[in-house]
Amino acid sequence: MITSKPSPAESPICHLGVVHHAGAPLVVCAERWGGVLVWSPADGEWTTPRLAFAHREDPAFAEYPDAHNELDKVAALSADGRLLLAAGGDEQEPAVWNVDSGELVAHTPSCGAYTTDIVALDDRFVTAQQYSEEVRLWSPDGTDTLLDEVGSLFCLASAQIGDRTLLLTGGSGVTVWDAATLTELGNFYPAEDERVWAVAACSLGRTTAIIGLTEECMLHAWSLDADDPDEALLYDPVELNGADDLMVVIHVDGRPLVVNPTESSLHLLDAADGTTVGHVPTPGHSVTAMKAATVDGRPVLVTGGDDGILRIWDETDLTQALHQD
Repeated sequence: MITSKPSPAESPICHLGVVHHAGAPLVVCAERWGGVLVWSPADGEWTTPRLAFAHREDPAFAEYPDAHNELDKVAALSADGRLLLAAGGDEQEPAVWNVDSGELVAHTPSCGAYTTDIVALDDRFVTAQQYSEEVRLWSPDGTDTLLDEVGSLFCLASAQIGDRTLLLTGGSGVTVWDAATLTELGNFYPAEDERVWAVAACSLGRTTAIIGLTEECMLHAWSLDADDPDEALLYDPVELNGADDLMVVIHVDGRPLVVNPTESSLHLLDAADGTTVGHVPTPGHSVTAMKAATVDGRPVLVTGGDDGILRIWDETDLTQALHQD
């Protein structure tokens, strides 16, 4: 493990994002009580941004002077020397702030279309909202564009496959776009009509695999390059025993692995066939948030736990697990 650090809020971490800003990596996280924290792995320091209430100018909140942000989804972006934060929650629509000043850059009017997920995508943010079923793109200047209305929405992800960036949404199925052209590339659906609560993508030789985890904790893998969508499933769905809404893909020894946290470990599976290849013990650190990222030029896995601790795992931790299982 590269490093581990308890949150000063001493509350569970429910979501996180990783960004490189001013030459160093930063981890931005939302804690259970709706606050946002920023951690610098380089010096171990935490900061707590003071963010303006997103709806302070909304007449509907005039009679609630003590209203404040309740944020449980976050993503960060470094743009023009500014550290930008996009955040929202299951009781708050998405908005964008300048982290250093706390200034509100843009917000969604209060409309009950609360936030299900947020990701940073190249030089933009992408947000998914409940009820409105909208996927929106946000530029650093605060302007937003409706990408699509894709039905029920529960999760977002992005993936770099070769020289192409993919945007993925999960809900009643999985939809995949080319992020550069915003062209829809494919739609995939679990056979049992289960809802997809986590998505990822990776390269498997000549095939791009789209990975989805459903509400019944079933792992599905489809080929984005299949000629016939009905023949896209790469292998039979795999039943997991971990979290049904947390799953990422990380490369270890050049091999793409699916990571799914259980109560006491990180369960590692081969993305190519869904077989179990190892476990990383996490005693006392029940993982509640997770992100695959690059820190100091190497792939890492960043986890936040119910214990309020952030941990960064490097390839060595995962390689040892492969050799031991």
